[in-house]
Amino acid sequence: MNTRGLYHRALREIGKIRTLYEDKIGAYRWGLLNSSISLELKIPSDREAVIACLKNPCKVGIDGIIFHLEEKDVVYAGRGHTVTIEGLDKEESLIVIGEGASNRDIDPYIKRFREVDGFTSGYEGYRRDIYVLIGEEDPAERLLAGYTEGWPGEWTSYPPHKHDDKTEVYVYYGLERGFGLQIVEDEAGYEVYKVRDWDAVVFKRGYHPNVPSPNSRICYLWILCQVAGERSLKVEVHPDFRDIPMGKSHLKR
Repeated sequence: MNTRGLYHRALREIGKIRTLYEDKIGAYRWGLLNSSISLELKIPSDREAVIACLKNPCKVGIDGIIFHLEEKDVVYAGRGHTVTIEGLDKEESLIVIGEGASNRDIDPYIKRFREVDGFTSGYEGYRRDIYVLIGEEDPAERLLAGYTEGWPGEWTSYPPHKHDDKTEVYVYYGLERGFGLQIVEDEAGYEVYKVRDWDAVVFKRGYHPNVPSPNSRICYLWILCQVAGERSLKVEVHPDFRDIPMGKSHLKR
């Protein structure tokens, strides 16, 4: 039985919200749309949501408040809101939604990718640029979100780390003609997924480093849902790799 990760090929069908993974604490969903399609999502009264416009611009309405999102912008919507999502042109927009259990009322807000100060993390062989859009200091109860953009041919999510108190989704981009190898490992074994642009992997548990094919970059949206404990970016580094320096990082050992 697969208890570590769930692999999903890139969406092909336009106009529906599909569920990647769901449990009693949270969920990950995605949808593909264009300017001729409007999607509506009712957030349950006991959940919050993060909505990312990953591919091409889109428009998000939250109970009458309209947000115009460029690529990689993120919107937060609190519990019980009705959300409408529309594409803005004929090109397909990829929408990714993370949900988490919530008992707090938090007003909707937008975080724009172009306004985030990114930074380079890691060293030669595992360098990547990190952009945290919804971090520990931002209003939310269980959700965190951002982007990792790896350097050509270099590993990311390295040294290998895990956070079994949180689930996570990666939705990949930037590989273009190349591909990536996504590892998911725990004490009982491992799985390896070959991923391309717009594929997704949900991590339920375990260490999850990845690497692109030569001359390709592995980039991805990540959304975390805190399953247990206080929301944080704390991680546990694999014992065999604890001596490898992380450098500047959004993660906390």
